[in-house]
Amino acid sequence: MEPTITKDEALARVEELINDTVANIDPKPRLDVDPTTLKLYPCIRPPGQGLDDRIYIARAYYLRGIPKDKIAEVAQQVRVYWEQQGHVIEGVSKNGLNIAARSRPDDFILSLSWTAGDVLMIGATSHCIWPNGTPEPSRSPDPGEP
Repeated sequence: MEPTITKDEALARVEELINDTVANIDPKPRLDVDPTTLKLYPCIRPPGQGLDDRIYIARAYYLRGIPKDKIAEVAQQVRVYWEQQGHVIEGVSKNGLNIAARSRPDDFILSLSWTAGDVLMIGATSHCIWPNGTPEPSRSPDPGEP
């Protein structure tokens, strides 16, 4: 039940990780948000413990406007930039177009993936957090409640 960053702080960090990476890409892509990432996701506790009130924040953006012949080069730029920032590269596909990483120092998940239509997608996901940074206090039963 340790305090965490808030959902607003997590969203700001997710956006910072994405925007800082995109700022180092040439040619500059147009960001097109994946609307499925515009929600809060519940964290799932270990098997048998169900849900608690923690959430995680994720955002993903299609990188539009990158010419097909530049996709591999852009993926390499992302990988190099993440390594220069001290992030840990956890996996790279054989073609180099799918990259999984962890940000440092905060251990957010970073991803670059090659999607249908030869479009790259960049994403970042927080770890589990309390929406307000701390667990909500337990509600005391009202007098007369069992």
